[in-house]
Amino acid sequence: MSASRIRRLPDHLVNKIAAGEVVERPASVVKELVENALDALCTQVTVDLRDAGRALIRVTDDGVGMSSDEVDLALLRHATSKLATDADLDAITTLGFRGEALPAICAVTRFSVLSCPRGGDTGTLVRGEGGAVNEKLLVAAPAGTTVEAQDLFFNTPARLKFMKSAQSEVAAALRLLEAIALAHLEVHFRVTHNGRPALGAPRARSLRDRIGALWGFERAGKLLEVERKDGPLAVSGLVGPPQLSRGNRDEIVLIVNGRPVRDTQLSQTLIEAYRPLLARDQFPVAVLRLELPPQEVDVNVHPTKAWVRFRSPRQVQEILYRAVKDALHQVQVVQPQRGLAVADDRGPGDATGSFSIESGGPEMAPALPQSADNRAPDAQTRLFHEPPAHFSTANFGAVVGQLQDTFIVSATDDEIFFLDQHVAHERVLFERLLAELEAGPLASQELLFPQPLELGAGQAALVQEWTETLEGLGFRLEGWSGATVVLRAVPALLRGQEPRRLIEALVEDVNRPRKGEPVPLLHRALSFVACHAAIKAHAPLQREEMARLIADLADTKTPYFCPHGRPIVSRLSLRDIRRELGRPW
Repeated sequence: MSASRIRRLPDHLVNKIAAGEVVERPASVVKELVENALDALCTQVTVDLRDAGRALIRVTDDGVGMSSDEVDLALLRHATSKLATDADLDAITTLGFRGEALPAICAVTRFSVLSCPRGGDTGTLVRGEGGAVNEKLLVAAPAGTTVEAQDLFFNTPARLKFMKSAQSEVAAALRLLEAIALAHLEVHFRVTHNGRPALGAPRARSLRDRIGALWGFERAGKLLEVERKDGPLAVSGLVGPPQLSRGNRDEIVLIVNGRPVRDTQLSQTLIEAYRPLLARDQFPVAVLRLELPPQEVDVNVHPTKAWVRFRSPRQVQEILYRAVKDALHQVQVVQPQRGLAVADDRGPGDATGSFSIESGGPEMAPALPQSADNRAPDAQTRLFHEPPAHFSTANFGAVVGQLQDTFIVSATDDEIFFLDQHVAHERVLFERLLAELEAGPLASQELLFPQPLELGAGQAALVQEWTETLEGLGFRLEGWSGATVVLRAVPALLRGQEPRRLIEALVEDVNRPRKGEPVPLLHRALSFVACHAAIKAHAPLQREEMARLIADLADTKTPYFCPHGRPIVSRLSLRDIRRELGRPW
């Protein structure tokens, strides 16, 4: 095979390569077009999506607009109004500056651009596909710019294979738009998907008002003020108390000089500021804005401009850490103590509290005293909803006792077993509910007072997609209006829990990334129900209850792992113990 000669790539191929760097998914197109609108000094932006942005992305603004000649230039690579001299690269003050985004987007879509300068009434309309302009017209138009990108990746079908499901792509776009809206309070954002409202954020006087519009005013009212200044560096914003923690990082928004960014070190610094108030698998709610001289931050790190590099990263991390620590000291933050009801604020496997005999779920009440004399035998024996029976303990032997009111200890002639009572019960409930689902929907409990829920825009899109599955599990959601829905019923097993927190936790748990093979939505949601209905750690059990539980566990198909993949049993060999102690056989 002979070496090929060096040659200049044709423009259409160069544009496709640039598109591969800038346009990863529909959210990438939304980001670039909205940032252009903001740089054009708009006061309102409307984003319309169809089929998660794959069929259509339309961004309309009321910014300064472009003349006919400027529209032509905007479709060329490295043409921009945001840089004039080399010195401008050292102090970027705009969101976009490379001059690659629009031509890169046009290279992989069927596009149209309509723009009219402020003060004019005649605009320029350009249509084309694959980066080539097919038509240019002068038409009557309002001031501002509208860009339409249709049939994303129509000429690069291999890229379509890497697209995720519609709900995942919509959620990604809405989370990105939420972050941009949190960074620009002075702009009114409207977003629709398939003609239905998906996100609305009117101009806001304060960050708390904007968070209220996006995530709910009840949650916004609980956030703590953050304010710290150190010379040219300043940190401001709002963070949640530990009780508002989440199971993922979706509600951590970091804004640097008006630009939402992803910065691993800053995120980790924020999380460390919460230690030891949060469990390792919990993350804070936070919207933090960092202001520093533009020459102190490099936004020219990546074509998508999502990452930044600081000239003095340790100094930036230090002010962020201290600012958040100060905010957490504004209120009394107490470590949950054993015997207090904290099931609503802690991980499902760690909560301490009594359990509801009828529902099998946690109650908001102090735990039962741990002395055997104070236990409630009659109530406890009804925990597993079955009449007394002869228990078979063939697999895990006979019950020895309970350790720390958390682990069931049992033994055979050859081994000693330590079983985590929470995850063991979770496995039993999961397989029992799975079998019940084959006969029809699970039993549900009507709420005495239906509760309106304000979900984040990305969460609302996912929950709407899951409606059928959730109804099979016993949830009933009605009256969708944008990101608001009315919760009318919950699974009967979970009726003792706070409904709003339940839905929030469900969305976090089901949407949490998992390693390995994808788990069906039904199994993930069912695992959530089983986990929240299962007995908790630090719950004293009667010997009969322990025997019943390990017998039921022995009858399951997967007795050694809970539905989330956590181990249930630890075992010790009596032979090894005898050998270590020098005992004869």
